Amino acid sequence: MYVVRSKITDLEAQIATLTKKVEDVGADKEHVEAELKAQLVSKDKDLKAKDVETAELKR
Repeated sequence: MYVVRSKITDLEAQIATLTKKVEDVGADKEHVEAELKAQLVSKDKDLKAKDVETAELKR
């Protein structure tokens, strides 16, 4: 009975560890997505500014 209880305790610890890793990966994913979104917004602004500059130069 002790062996079974010990195994259950070990498995519970593994579950806790894996749950933490999944949460960390989820947080990292959200951070990367936010970073990419910010980069896209920045690039869109740059492209719009270049379009305006190009239009002004063509005048």
